[in-house]
Amino acid sequence: MLKILFITPNLSSGGAERQLVTLARSLKTQGMQVEVLCYGKGDFYGHLLEEENIPVHWYILDNYFLRVVKVRQIIRNGKFSEVISFLDTANFLNNFSAMGGKKWRVITGERSSNERTFSTTKGKIFGWFQRFSDVIVCNSNNAKRLWLSHYPRYRNKLTTIYNIVKLPRINTEYIPKKDGRIHIIVIATYRYSKNPIGVIKALSLLNEEEKKKIKIDWYGRTEFAKGNTRAYYEAKAMVDLYKLDNVISLNESSKDIFELINQADFVGLFSQFEGLPNAICEGMMIGKPIIMTKVSDYDRLVDETNGFLCDWDDPESIRNSFRAAINTGQERLIEMGKSSLAKAKLLFSEEDIIKQWLSIL
Repeated sequence: MLKILFITPNLSSGGAERQLVTLARSLKTQGMQVEVLCYGKGDFYGHLLEEENIPVHWYILDNYFLRVVKVRQIIRNGKFSEVISFLDTANFLNNFSAMGGKKWRVITGERSSNERTFSTTKGKIFGWFQRFSDVIVCNSNNAKRLWLSHYPRYRNKLTTIYNIVKLPRINTEYIPKKDGRIHIIVIATYRYSKNPIGVIKALSLLNEEEKKKIKIDWYGRTEFAKGNTRAYYEAKAMVDLYKLDNVISLNESSKDIFELINQADFVGLFSQFEGLPNAICEGMMIGKPIIMTKVSDYDRLVDETNGFLCDWDDPESIRNSFRAAINTGQERLIEMGKSSLAKAKLLFSEEDIIKQWLSIL
């Protein structure tokens, strides 16, 4: 039986953390011995691991040097057969622990597709350490292409495995265009790269009649990177400035997110860059039309049958996608939702994704 350790900064409400927890639970049901190591604060998904009796080890150390030493010690003494990490720093800790020889396999997960990361000093250091990884799992073909362009020598390590989309039972009823408005849900941390500012600017460009026909609910962490809340408070101030309180609501993360998705007409994503966006994949599996920017593998996720595309850095382009949504009739909404579901079943089924993971373990 394989003994697998997952490394993640924490278990907060981010997409990478959600996917790690989903994968850990799925591998546990395959008979694997699974444990999780966290080195930072944030416990939003821990209860899901507890349900499957998956141990979570917390080593919260603010001193970076001590953190590196402790994680390396745990990995090298843990008798693991596979160590899987998601996100840049966790990948670095995983790779660094392999220096000096190892008896386990190192699997790192690439969850983002930010071109700029590769040119920073930190990005170059982390990229160099990927030589100690046995497999680099990208969750989008776009991310894999970026890695190949910057590190062609890692070609034989790189593979793409999409995220698992596994839904709980949904109990709410969907009413198309409830209250005569198009309801769009956005699930993303309040950070500039997720583009709440662009969304608010786009809404301000709608005429008064159009504003009465649309409602956006944004759900996500109000802070990231050690308490940085600038994007959230700037977005909040802009909502007040443009008097959009009845048009967009800025909400905290919710554990009932699947029920909330089910009640929406569209799932939206307006990011500058993304790996594979969980919210879009889950929205598709629930049977929702999509509005998204041209990020990640957008060309496989969205076409004219199930949604609208826009440009993240062009408020007018985003506004036009809102107008298209407003003008979508109820029957068309249902048809687009069915198209999303058909795509999702082909791309994100748990059975197929687990087979791909098992092939590299």
